[in-house]
Amino acid sequence: MSTVQNDTATSPYAGLGFNTSKPGAAGQGDDSLDQQDFLMLLTTQLKNQDPLKPLDSTQFVTQLAQFSQVSGVQEMNASLAALTAGMKSSAVLDGASLVGRYVLLKGNHATLSDGGVIVGGVTTPTGATSITVSLRNERRPPVRSRQRTPFPDTTLFNWDGRANDGTVAPSGRYTLDATATVSGVSQATDTLIADLVSSVSIEPGTFALTLNTPGAGAVTLADVRQVF
Repeated sequence: MSTVQNDTATSPYAGLGFNTSKPGAAGQGDDSLDQQDFLMLLTTQLKNQDPLKPLDSTQFVTQLAQFSQVSGVQEMNASLAALTAGMKSSAVLDGASLVGRYVLLKGNHATLSDGGVIVGGVTTPTGATSITVSLRNERRPPVRSRQRTPFPDTTLFNWDGRANDGTVAPSGRYTLDATATVSGVSQATDTLIADLVSSVSIEPGTFALTLNTPGAGAVTLADVRQVF
């Protein structure tokens, strides 16, 4: 024969003036307590205990500490949510400030429009004494070759669309290559192309910015060498 016990009668909270059942459906009780309930319970227990037989309040204190930890985690989550919102706002502002500006990207292809120019740069090797930039289309030799004085880190250049013979070069796609003279020896070096930031996209999860350009397509901030 099984015995059914009344949990209320054996509850350690019995006689302390608390109803541990929260309002709910008939016949169903909610025995959960929040931090405020535990504080009231602990205070009442200490006030009504027998001085000669004090109750063991260790469990109450332990659970109260657990409630404090949960409360701390909730506050931390709220702070992280606020920080995330701030990061999103910062990413939006950073992205908006780049729209309509030119960025210098690693690449060796650029498009010359009618009456337009090509702006780019060259990664300057340490010790370089001169740099030569050449632009080619489907025809060879180079349509235009220019020699530039090296500047630290990056040597910028612009091409007005004039060929070596002074005529206007045809519009279209051009390939760039550059060589640098270091200690009398010529060596290839990386070329950079200036492109317009037409719009930006923001990754919802990481808030990473993607720059959308007409020439290079979608690029990240890590691809940008310089902003004009």
